[in-house]
Amino acid sequence: MNLSAALLTLGLVLSSAPAAAAFQVTGKPKVTFYAEGSPGALDIEGKSGELSLSDDGTTVTAKVPLASVSTGIDLRDDHMKNKYMAIATFPDLTLRFARAELKLPTDAGQSTTGTLAATFNAHGVDQPVTVTYTVKKGKNAFEVDASFDYDISKHGVEIPSYLGITVDPAQNAKVRFEMLDQ
Repeated sequence: MNLSAALLTLGLVLSSAPAAAAFQVTGKPKVTFYAEGSPGALDIEGKSGELSLSDDGTTVTAKVPLASVSTGIDLRDDHMKNKYMAIATFPDLTLRFARAELKLPTDAGQSTTGTLAATFNAHGVDQPVTVTYTVKKGKNAFEVDASFDYDISKHGVEIPSYLGITVDPAQNAKVRFEMLDQ
């Protein structure tokens, strides 16, 4: 077999091979970030309905654009986005993990729970986190609930303080969404 025939054969084999499965968000996700201020003085809940997944078959990356996060108070949102999180330079929060660590149920109605090691990137700085999750297989999609704790100061973010109330650097993220495994 000459080189041309070998390359043609390889091309045909590769083009007919099934593509790697990939996760895809469906429906309207719910992403929530929780922070507390001086004890008992302030609870902050930032919410977003935007979440995307990229999946190369080995690593899954979840991304939330910071511009989509709202706390319900415009001045606080402006401070969070522009002063502390510097979204012009660092527009997204990302979470990366090995696809193989996420255990999916096989039959409709079944659930799996577990933890997985991940890397959370905020303000351009990666930090390891442990994600706790539950995945339930529905008729058409997987329903995912996941959460993790993080320390925003470890990402090089100045700790927010306003009118004598300082935000605790220990924070929590929660996400609920449906996804397809295509």
